[in-house]
Amino acid sequence: MCAAFATLGRLLGSGRGRYGVLLAAAIGAAVWIAWLVSLATGPGLLDRAGNVKGGDFVLFYAAGKIVAAHQTDHLYDPDLQEQIEHGLTGERSGRHGLINPPFFALPFVPLAALPYLAAFALWSALGIALLMGTLRLVGRLDAAPWVLAFVPVWAAISYGQNSLLSLFILAAVYVLLRHGHDRIAGAVLGCLLYKPQLVVLLAALLLLDRRWRALAGLGATAVLLAAVALALSVPATLAYLALGRSFATMLGERGFPTAKMHSLYSFFVLLLPGHLSAAAALALVSSLAVLALVRLRQPPYAADTLDRWYAAAIWGTVLVSPHVPLYDLSLLVLPALLVRPGTQDEATWRGGIAAVWAATILSQPLAELTRAAGGPSLQLSVPAIAAAGYCLLGTSRPPGGSSESQKAHARAPDGKAGQRT
Repeated sequence: MCAAFATLGRLLGSGRGRYGVLLAAAIGAAVWIAWLVSLATGPGLLDRAGNVKGGDFVLFYAAGKIVAAHQTDHLYDPDLQEQIEHGLTGERSGRHGLINPPFFALPFVPLAALPYLAAFALWSALGIALLMGTLRLVGRLDAAPWVLAFVPVWAAISYGQNSLLSLFILAAVYVLLRHGHDRIAGAVLGCLLYKPQLVVLLAALLLLDRRWRALAGLGATAVLLAAVALALSVPATLAYLALGRSFATMLGERGFPTAKMHSLYSFFVLLLPGHLSAAAALALVSSLAVLALVRLRQPPYAADTLDRWYAAAIWGTVLVSPHVPLYDLSLLVLPALLVRPGTQDEATWRGGIAAVWAATILSQPLAELTRAAGGPSLQLSVPAIAAAGYCLLGTSRPPGGSSESQKAHARAPDGKAGQRT
């Protein structure tokens, strides 16, 4: 597989391969243009296809309305959410309601005071700003056109989702860790607990590498956010915890858009329809294998090896998280940019990135078509992401020296030698 990525990368770097690069740029631009035209020509809150502008943003907007109306106890009441959404859009959406903790509704209270379209426009502008902030943090503003052409990034904006906020938080944590500010990094990582599945693996890896100050910062933020949630509403907090127990089976529910999920768990749910227990068992075994590979691919924790250490952590997080919609694949932007400076084989990097880029475009429509036929579905994006990460993390090295000498002499941000338990 790695050889295939290298071959594809060399082809894309050749004269003829540049047509493929131009085609990719054209597809990326066409997706954005088509969406903007649909927004501009659609009536009212609906786009030209008849869908609500912002899609998922209406869930956050409704949550802000509920808190602003002092009805926080009913934040997870699907009937109330449906009533508010119907009042906004005039349609019965049938969407799942808010699945984030109660504290995540707070940022949307001021947005809910605005008309819906103004709130969505402001949220979209914030998403673009956070994306540019991420690229600036990792020193790759020049990559902006290609990052915008990555379909999951477009999906995060067009659906009105929070993935680019998640991406920015993870980038900020990386920069803080690199500069030795472990406690602040942990506190910032805690801000991502509105999607706790994205925090678990990184926290476990920090624990294995004894980053106690980072874990202390994470714990402090977790306690603070729990206190905020309880202060907002004890019934809502309990309702969220009860909702959390349904997450494990949600992907197997009839009508749930499982074909839009891109995790190991959803991969096996689609591959084995009607056999949720078997899918869960295979997902568990493969997730453990991914965790082992993450640990094997990670160098000892140190300032000059942190690029690869962190890239492996985010790659593993995307794969083992049970709930990974298309827009959350935008998190892959971070490991893709972090491993490039130290890669030993530019062609393999280019080919791996191209394979993931293509898979995120083609995989979901193919999975939806085959699922509609009632048989097994193959979510191609998952093996593509797994294979690309395995190859790119295996061929990357810290800049400025050989991997072995770096391991032997690396110094951690706090001045202690990097070590692994």
